[in-house]
Amino acid sequence: MGEDREHQLDGREADIPGGGLYHATKYALEAISDALRFEVRGFGVDVIVIEPGLIVTNFGDVASASVGGDGGDYDEFNHKVAELTEGAYKGPMAKLGAGPEAVAKAIERALSSKRPKPRYPVTASARLMISQRKLVTDRMWDRMMRTQFPTPGG
Repeated sequence: MGEDREHQLDGREADIPGGGLYHATKYALEAISDALRFEVRGFGVDVIVIEPGLIVTNFGDVASASVGGDGGDYDEFNHKVAELTEGAYKGPMAKLGAGPEAVAKAIERALSSKRPKPRYPVTASARLMISQRKLVTDRMWDRMMRTQFPTPGG
């Protein structure tokens, strides 16, 4: 379309327990992006969503270090979320991720395209999680999450 482009970094891959507020912000960006893609097309503006997936940085360390405990119902849950988050960035799942330069390359690809796609999943983890969520029902997803996370207060 036109030369003007708007980019949103997004993460609609999956809703992981413990990340509700974070995922809510990503859904908001996705809704705004989808609406804007329609609304500004006539002005020559393409709205493109970059879906990074797992970008291997020190985020896992930072996130897990911020988990404290007060002896409440969420202690076990929060510590498990921290453990799994850190493991995603350091364990086998990190092989499905990429460094920040992969996001830059996706943005460059979108900017240089004469007809950019509405969405650019960046990493194997993004493509896997998007596909996985399409294949399973919400109840199946919840069941899968219960095998990995303790239920607060349960």
